[in-house]
Amino acid sequence: MRSRILILSALLAAATATACFAADNSSVKQDAKDVGHSVGDLAKDVGHSAKKTAKAVGHGARDVTRTVGHAFRDGAKETKKVTKREARKIKNAAK
Repeated sequence: MRSRILILSALLAAATATACFAADNSSVKQDAKDVGHSVGDLAKDVGHSAKKTAKAVGHGARDVTRTVGHAFRDGAKETKKVTKREARKIKNAAK
């Protein structure tokens, strides 16, 4: 994630430098505004990407824990059945 932010920052800096050199007639104030908007858009995109990634990780973790929980539950049910069955066999053999 950190390398992605660094790459995006480098691209933004290059685009900003290109825009500043290309626009000879524009004012410094307008250039600063454009840079600010570009940085804001980049921050928004990075934030959304981080949110989506975290959401995907959360959903994956939820699915894994759900699967493990269901397997544990099913194993406990099977163990209970087998234990009852064996207890009945022992009880019937003692008679």
